[in-house]
Amino acid sequence: MWVHYAPKSQIEGSILPTKEMELMTQYNIEKLENGFATVRYADDSWAELRLSANMTQEDLDDLAHQFAPKIGVAPTFVTVGLTSTASAKPEPIEPEPEEVVDETPAWLTARMEAYGSTTSQLEYITENGLDAWQTHVATIKADNPKT
Repeated sequence: MWVHYAPKSQIEGSILPTKEMELMTQYNIEKLENGFATVRYADDSWAELRLSANMTQEDLDDLAHQFAPKIGVAPTFVTVGLTSTASAKPEPIEPEPEEVVDETPAWLTARMEAYGSTTSQLEYITENGLDAWQTHVATIKADNPKT
């Protein structure tokens, strides 16, 4: 898509009232030539919009809106006469993840593995009874004492 945008003026500030914004997006087609429409906006800026045969009024309004005058605020380092070299923005350097140290005591890890999942413990109780499960837990604790 070819677009030529020629702002005639700049307005200070970055937020416009709704009424002023509505005026900025009003446009008038001044010229039709070779499939392009030259539109003039309320602030006297203009754009050339590439048209297509299957375009609807909504399509044209949307395209005109995309190229309507935009208002912004320049960062403090931007001045008239600034000379710079265009370049890709460097990728941020992410810090290396810290090594996660498992501080779970060995006896607790061994007990957790021996107990099994909650489902397997319930299954054990269902099949063998609560007294058998309590004996099993006591055996696991005796085999893996706190240190």
